[in-house]
Amino acid sequence: MKPSKTILVLGTSLALGLALRGVRAPLAASTPQNPSLLPEIVFVQAPAVVDAGDLAERFPQGSRLVRLDPNRPSASVVNLTAGFFAAADPAVSPEGTRILFSGKNKAEGPWQIWEMNLDGSQKRQITHCSSDCLRPAYLAHDQTVYSVMNGNRSRRESALYVSGTNGASPHPITFGPGDFQVEVVLRSGRILVSAGTSLVAGGQRRLPRALYTIRPDGTGLAAFRPKNREDLIQSGAQELDNGAVLFVVKDAAAKQGSGGMLAWIRPGVLHNSLLTPRQSSYWSAHKLDGSTLVVAKTSVNPHSKNEKFDLYAFNLATRSPGKLIYHNSELSSVQAVPLEPHDTPRYYWSILHPKLKTGRVICLNAYLSAGAPRGRLTTPIDRVRVLMLDGNPRNEQVLGEAPVEKDGSFYVTVPADRPMRFELLDAKGRIIQAQRSWVWTRPGEDMGCLGCHDDKAMAPPNHWPLALSRFDTPIALGAPSPAGTAGH
Repeated sequence: MKPSKTILVLGTSLALGLALRGVRAPLAASTPQNPSLLPEIVFVQAPAVVDAGDLAERFPQGSRLVRLDPNRPSASVVNLTAGFFAAADPAVSPEGTRILFSGKNKAEGPWQIWEMNLDGSQKRQITHCSSDCLRPAYLAHDQTVYSVMNGNRSRRESALYVSGTNGASPHPITFGPGDFQVEVVLRSGRILVSAGTSLVAGGQRRLPRALYTIRPDGTGLAAFRPKNREDLIQSGAQELDNGAVLFVVKDAAAKQGSGGMLAWIRPGVLHNSLLTPRQSSYWSAHKLDGSTLVVAKTSVNPHSKNEKFDLYAFNLATRSPGKLIYHNSELSSVQAVPLEPHDTPRYYWSILHPKLKTGRVICLNAYLSAGAPRGRLTTPIDRVRVLMLDGNPRNEQVLGEAPVEKDGSFYVTVPADRPMRFELLDAKGRIIQAQRSWVWTRPGEDMGCLGCHDDKAMAPPNHWPLALSRFDTPIALGAPSPAGTAGH
């Protein structure tokens, strides 16, 4: 990105509880003429970084978005969000002309989604949430996705919402107590999210988080990859040019405010691998240029209770941090992203039927199970029980039961947009295997699964499931009978 010719005069203190002094001049985005030049970046500055575990509480003393030209070591940062108590989560538009971000005007107010030009001008508020709205990302066709958080810190729940970039028609695309948070929109058009892993019956949550993918209409929820360990938090994910997904991983028991290790999942690989040593401490990472990342890495300060983060270049080829990009003796710097164009995510043509109140689930073979010996259950399955959460996420009810065919297949109709899980039963009604996570169908969706806790690396067998040979299928559970779903 071409360095700006504008001379910038800025103060050194932060307009949070600290007063920012100085002059802000507009900057223009451009494409670098010299390939050795790094693009300009926008990032978050804050006097204390708490933790990404609770999005709304990360910056209790406030934060701001600033802009920097890393090719000019002596350059000062430009404050883009003067007047805000806090700002975070910058996301640059595909054409490289606008920035989505989370912002709150007052300390006691909720976070909202905003958009502005690259120089901080023409800010406009996109959401008007009664609760906190954070972590926005651009979708195709002038839409955006973001995380909506409800409840207090001890009983926080979060869901994904999609709306137009003008704020029109906001609607949820996740359902149930999953604590879904936006990570990044992949080039394929799917949304990569992090969520609490293995929600047990009754909605009890566990601290570890894992990565999942979901389509912009709320269909196709699936684990991105199985985790190597169940006590890890995976967050801060980004997609690289080669399709690899980079993220920060740390122990769930790690102290608040601490960073984690950098890890990635490369195309065609089932499990993640670490990029940095186990004792390293990173808060965020994003592609900067070529094989170079811009990372927020710990800067040791013996007089601070929390770790402080500075920005460094990181060489993916050597898997090692390089030169210091930016340091502030008092403030942490995190969530740096380059101010340049990037690929527009693909658009998903939704085939949902909003007027319908049901969806359908087809399981090809419930005997297939990644957790069973040799990947297959041996106890004969007689039927499947479907359980659903009502309006209270802690109240579980039995929706009904349906027969399981000899080949392990079943086919049911269920109410749409309601979290549900499945239990496999033998002929005496005893539980053979119980699903520990919640899924849902959208209106008119046909959701398929290979098996019970199926292995994501397996391909389905090439045969017609017996459940689809029944003339009265699907079995209606807590939903209108097949006769009432004509046209579905």
